[in-house]
Amino acid sequence: MGSVIDYLENSAELFPKSIAVSDGFGSMDYGTFRRIVYGVASILEKMGHSHAPVGVYSQRRAAAVAAMLGCAASGNHYVPLNPEVPAAKTKKILRHAKIRLILGFSENEYDGAEEGCVYMRLDPDRMPESGKKPCAKLSEHDTLYIIYTSGSTGEPKGIRKSHGAVMDFIEAYVKELGFSGDEVIGNQTPFCFDASAKDIYLALKTGARLEIIPSEMFVFPVKLIEYLNDRNISFISWVPSALAIVARLRTFRDILPTTLKRVAFVGEVFPLKDLAVWREALPGIEYINLYGSSEIAGIAALYRIPAGETLPAVLPIGKPLSNSRIFLMNDGNFSSDQGEMLIASGALADEYIYDGEKTAQTFEYLDIDGISTRVLHTGDRARYDENGDLVFLSRNDAQIKYKGYRIELGEIEAAAEELPFILSACCLYNSLRERITLFCTTDRAELKLRDLNEALSSRLADYMLPKKLVILESMPLNANGKKDRTYLKTLL
Repeated sequence: MGSVIDYLENSAELFPKSIAVSDGFGSMDYGTFRRIVYGVASILEKMGHSHAPVGVYSQRRAAAVAAMLGCAASGNHYVPLNPEVPAAKTKKILRHAKIRLILGFSENEYDGAEEGCVYMRLDPDRMPESGKKPCAKLSEHDTLYIIYTSGSTGEPKGIRKSHGAVMDFIEAYVKELGFSGDEVIGNQTPFCFDASAKDIYLALKTGARLEIIPSEMFVFPVKLIEYLNDRNISFISWVPSALAIVARLRTFRDILPTTLKRVAFVGEVFPLKDLAVWREALPGIEYINLYGSSEIAGIAALYRIPAGETLPAVLPIGKPLSNSRIFLMNDGNFSSDQGEMLIASGALADEYIYDGEKTAQTFEYLDIDGISTRVLHTGDRARYDENGDLVFLSRNDAQIKYKGYRIELGEIEAAAEELPFILSACCLYNSLRERITLFCTTDRAELKLRDLNEALSSRLADYMLPKKLVILESMPLNANGKKDRTYLKTLL
């Protein structure tokens, strides 16, 4: 299978003058991009740095993508580090991943010196270049990157992804959605969020253009749409919160995207009322619900929303990509009805680094059709609908037993977000007080629990109605753009 650097080689040979990656500061064509990637790789080779993690500490910039791929081309693997998170969290990652070298782009960045790191500052406007291919012999089994996620504990955990896992996903992704070199991909997700890898390696495989949209654009939706139009962006794969902002601020009354052809969303449930705003304003484009997790490269399933049809009450996850199989398991037995989703795929991550116990709990070998098959326990519960599509129910840890009933907190949350006066909602359970709490943002001047539950009573059983309501000025989001449930648990 080779490595993702083969994608770079192929695209640079076929499309040397086509733009590979662009940001708010400038752009690089594929020929230049390859030389810069090899320039970074040559520096690492001269340092004798090999088969080791390299931290890439940067905002979302084109130069950072080149630095990450330079690490890969040299036989090392990169670890994206986010300058926007507290230094204390970065220190934990450096210590846990045993990083000794950091590549960065600013004199003001945390340099990791107290953790024994060497900090190498690169000039994003004068990146090193080399016309010589690195000496490293790469295979599909080599580590490409390590992504860190806090999970429910708040402690960072490193997940190792190989070249082969990423390529296994990308090949199926391109085949499923028919991507080509004409695509202009509008990146929104931070590089420390695994979803960004889909954008990077999709572009690299097809010779498409990766357009890194400046983060500040998402604060001003009209300017954001202007940017999409100016840069001819045709495909976006964003977290629902970014898409929801555009809908809720009624952006489409002022301006419409003119070059967008497909909109995908990943990471959380996209509130149907916000999706409806997009579909009403832009009925001629395709909408795709993607499903994946940090423990798999890319995604494992998707649902293409039929054009012109009424949205279902719950948006399906859909069906697996061609490289994946998904099974439902309930109480240790495979189920044809509902249960935890188990994924078998060549795109599975290798491990949680330095955590054999967690790896063994999450990845398991099962006998499937007489073959020992490695599967991922996702922790996500799902069911099949009448069309054979998977429909998300909740996280395992979001299913509670309350007053003798099994309740999916995700169902309560989704019902609340469908109310016209609820902008965003998050439902949590306080097991000590045996109390269901709904956190929400609203456009009502004053909202009482009884008013909320009266509106929910036609959608939920009485025993599912929240017992406490907390109104927030804004829904807290973590670094990945998802609802920050870890923080909200501290408010229970």
